[in-house]
Amino acid sequence: MIDVLATVITVVASVSASTASLGYWLGKKFSYIDAKFSEINKRFELIDRRFELIDKRFEEIDRRFQEIDKRFQEIDKRFQEIDRRFELMEKRFDELSQRIGRLENAFTQFSETLIMLLESKEIFTSGEALSLRKLVRAILPYSASKYYTKEVYERLKQLLDKDAYEYTLDDIEQMYEIADLIEKEGRESKRKDLIEYSHKLRFFALVAKVIFVYPKILGRTPAQPKQQQQAQEKKEEKSC
Repeated sequence: MIDVLATVITVVASVSASTASLGYWLGKKFSYIDAKFSEINKRFELIDRRFELIDKRFEEIDRRFQEIDKRFQEIDKRFQEIDRRFELMEKRFDELSQRIGRLENAFTQFSETLIMLLESKEIFTSGEALSLRKLVRAILPYSASKYYTKEVYERLKQLLDKDAYEYTLDDIEQMYEIADLIEKEGRESKRKDLIEYSHKLRFFALVAKVIFVYPKILGRTPAQPKQQQQAQEKKEEKSC
């Protein structure tokens, strides 16, 4: 009986010692684990702080983008104002262009009426018109390539060489059209001589219409120079 008790006591003592050793070992392990978790928590806290800094930076970036958006909105408003002003300018230029067109047309009509009056008074006769044509023919500029082509140049020569007393309204319109082409060519190629010549050609076309075409429409002959008229009258007297 005593042996059994001694054995039990020995076993219990051994188990108690083992349990104490295990408890001590586990305690050390748990302390190590706690330390590791504490370190991990610190790292997570550090990461959280970094994310907070990142969030603040993104907030700053967002604020700056909002400021940029506001600036772009202001720029858009300014461009809208500029567009509005350009539209007003375009309207004014259109109105000015229409006024200039009306003024040009009025001046053309006035010039035409004045030449008609001078022609009816035999002050501006076919002699002056032929002299003007001779000048326009003499200073005929050489052709270019885009609008005032070789074909246009040759057609203008034919019109200027044609018998002036046989001019028609179609011939006059062709002169005006050629004058427009010459002016367009001159402006694009920056040839001053073409621009100046286009004005002379238009004036001659106007004179030719009044002196040579209108009288035929009205059923009378163009006004002759005084010398030519006197020679014609003498010729008629001799024939009588």
